[in-house]
Amino acid sequence: MKHRLLAGSLFVVVVLAGCSDRQPASPEAGAPSLQRHATQEQGDPAVLARMHEINAQLAVRGSNLFLNEVTAITIGQGRPANRLLQQQLRWVPNDPRRNAAGDNITYLVDLSDGATTSGLTAAQTDAAIDAALNTWNTTVSCSKVNIAENPDGGADPDIFDSFFGFGAFGNPFLADITEAGWLPGAFFDAVFGPGGADGVLAFSVSFIFVGGGGVPTDINNDQYFDTALNEVYYNDNFGSPGPRAANPWSINAPLPAIDVQTVGLHENGHSLSSGHFGPPPTAVMNPVYAGIRQALLPIDKTAHCAFYASWPNP
Repeated sequence: MKHRLLAGSLFVVVVLAGCSDRQPASPEAGAPSLQRHATQEQGDPAVLARMHEINAQLAVRGSNLFLNEVTAITIGQGRPANRLLQQQLRWVPNDPRRNAAGDNITYLVDLSDGATTSGLTAAQTDAAIDAALNTWNTTVSCSKVNIAENPDGGADPDIFDSFFGFGAFGNPFLADITEAGWLPGAFFDAVFGPGGADGVLAFSVSFIFVGGGGVPTDINNDQYFDTALNEVYYNDNFGSPGPRAANPWSINAPLPAIDVQTVGLHENGHSLSSGHFGPPPTAVMNPVYAGIRQALLPIDKTAHCAFYASWPNP
């Protein structure tokens, strides 16, 4: 997203013309690891339609990527998680398709869009996101995965924003997880429809790898689709003039301010394969923002252990 573009009408026209009858990719026929119920999509129909169109455009490009999940944290009323294929996703250690750094899972913070309209600098938001990833990396005793930061070298590291006219199609394999920065409210309205700018604090998008015919892959036979990349977007409408002026992004400030580290901790839980919980119970992975929550709760740790206690083995 190094060079933001204004969202135009072309994408909207294409979505309306091409999404209504498009079906998601089917799991590999006869492969026991790719369950038949995987094609039962769930979520907001309008968001799912946009996801289908993105996948159609990826297929035209000859890409081996498939957008499978769009999951948001909100303030006020929650929004459904959006998933096209219901099979769970996991990172594959040493996966050459994503330039894997061995057994590490890597992340990159895009500093070019790290500053907020509400007054935070890129250095401040970078430090808060680093703290969030460090929490996942160090406070779950059963986890054997190492989360490592790749420096921002200045290249465009993300792709999801490009489908809405808010950036170019970058190189998504500069890291496994890209913290794509703070984008304007218009981007969130484009993704989630009217109200997205005022309700969605941030969201995570997950892509999986597909093979011939758009069939999802499971190259290590662990019964999970292979995660290709994840991108996290933060909403700069909060703290900007308008309905959310009273909810600025902040560092360690209570409600009505929005704490960067808390939101980063939640969204990167999705990046690391965790879904939403409750409430109840209370958890970092609750879908609605409830104030500062910078430490993982037992249920967050249990979910993380389910994915990473045996890492790098299935």
